[in-house]
Amino acid sequence: MTDMKPPCAITIRPQMIKDAAAFYRILNEGNFDFFPVTVKSVEAEKRFLRQSRIHWQKQQTWNFTIMLGSKVVGAIGIIPEKSRSYNAEIGYFIDREQHGHGFALQAAIQVEQFALIFCPQIKRLQAFIVVENTPSIKVIEKAGYHKEGRLQSYLKCGDKYLDAYIYGKIIR
Repeated sequence: MTDMKPPCAITIRPQMIKDAAAFYRILNEGNFDFFPVTVKSVEAEKRFLRQSRIHWQKQQTWNFTIMLGSKVVGAIGIIPEKSRSYNAEIGYFIDREQHGHGFALQAAIQVEQFALIFCPQIKRLQAFIVVENTPSIKVIEKAGYHKEGRLQSYLKCGDKYLDAYIYGKIIR
């Protein structure tokens, strides 16, 4: 008999202004080497979340909070390309304290289901992942995405321009 616990289930919900402090903490304490976003303050994060709500209403972007019970453990979003609205980028981050539990994979599957139901214009989801970001690569491959190529100096993280893989998945 093993002592393995079954994975905990997460849920996703639209982001809310009240998530700002949790996102600020996660993004600033997490030392995310491969996530090209910095948050200067809780107020700056609140401004982003207000804009995110407007983008949601205009169906330009769908950002979700990843919840473990009542605790914010990360975020995931879908961003359609402006000139090709049938293509959308998926991106996510998970609190460092919660890595290794399968939460990013569960969230990726849930956001894909959202796209299938509520975004009939989206035919393809794609992810751009820094070549050295092995954990994120494992997540996206487990979610059924296929590596399509390598983009040189594609993502800027801090002061560095890093190579990224492009992964894609046809969802309909």
